Amino acid sequence: MTSIRTRVRTKAITTTLLGLAVLAAPGVPAAATTAHTITAAAAHRALPPQQNIPNLDAPGPAQTVVYPGDNVTRNYPTIVRIQAPPYTRITGIPIDCSHVSCTISIAADGKSATVTINSSRPWIASLPFNVSLQADTNAPLAGGQYSGTFTYDYSTVPLTVNITPGAPGNLLLATSNAPANGGVIVQFVPPGTSGATAGLQPGDVITAIDGQPTPNIGTYYSVINNYRAGATLPFTIQRAGQTLTLPVTLDS
Repeated sequence: MTSIRTRVRTKAITTTLLGLAVLAAPGVPAAATTAHTITAAAAHRALPPQQNIPNLDAPGPAQTVVYPGDNVTRNYPTIVRIQAPPYTRITGIPIDCSHVSCTISIAADGKSATVTINSSRPWIASLPFNVSLQADTNAPLAGGQYSGTFTYDYSTVPLTVNITPGAPGNLLLATSNAPANGGVIVQFVPPGTSGATAGLQPGDVITAIDGQPTPNIGTYYSVINNYRAGATLPFTIQRAGQTLTLPVTLDS
């Protein structure tokens, strides 16, 4: 996180923090500097584009997209809305709210976030605004470039990342074609493997993976090899006359 720094001037005091700077004129009450009117210019102000386009591995660690500050003085409540690019999730928005009233809300699935900033005094967006993103393990095997949105006030710019290509997944099981009714029967589950952790057992018949039917060994491997190693997929199985769904993480 960018460190807080304080600058003392002859006629005003400015406290600058990550993306925010609060201004106060000496002898002027805070209430006198507050205005809740958004001008037409503010509503249509062009935002600077993001400074970097990170390359995200899936699975892999989160990386940060940086938006430069626009150095504009604001004296009204401000809302920042972020929509994550497809196949990514927001893991953090490192803002120091110790000098202004602000709230950060990230959706449970990480696909969107909102930052609400309120201050009793005018403030300047002078430092970068950072958004941390992580690629989902279900990202397409080929990877690619994907974009969401970053909205500050009423202006919107893209939020873009690259997702790197991945290695096809695998599953360490001994399997064969089921003798009747279609599907793939599990013959052996090596201890300590992803299949064992997921609860697969010898005798289970796998009939679908992530909703895609697996009537035979060929389709079983075709489906698995279209997903990344590390992806967790719902396996539909038949066990002792019951239909079960187990989340299974693919091996590398």
